[in-house]
Amino acid sequence: MSQKKVLLIDSISTNRDFKTKEEATIASGQLLFENGYIEKDYIDSMLEKLDTQLFATFIGNGVAIPHGMSSGSIHVLHTGISVIQVPEGVSWGEEAAYIIVGIAANSDEHMNVLAALADAIEDEDDAKKLWQETSVENIFNLLSQSL
Repeated sequence: MSQKKVLLIDSISTNRDFKTKEEATIASGQLLFENGYIEKDYIDSMLEKLDTQLFATFIGNGVAIPHGMSSGSIHVLHTGISVIQVPEGVSWGEEAAYIIVGIAANSDEHMNVLAALADAIEDEDDAKKLWQETSVENIFNLLSQSL
């Protein structure tokens, strides 16, 4: 079986607007579903994580990382991420999220994805570049360097 890339250009969406973190989470899950990373049921697991462990879905610098419960990993087909840019931000607990990175991973594979993602956004200026970048191709290129 061939290895699917963690990030596909079709898994990136820019200039989006959401009223709630739940809408943003569903949209990030939908991109994962449409690109063959997950079964649709994984989105319910992402919403459960958001509801029960909100703290685990925001990593700072305006970046949220909705992902499923460990029990939801049975619905993950391939490890991958979706990226949604929200220029106006969406309320995420006490913070605002401008970049939503949906994560689908089997077992502990998500730790590698999180480590690469942290490298890409650990500097606030780097994170802000993603907030403001309107080109899907440029976001893809920026994140692909780390993944």
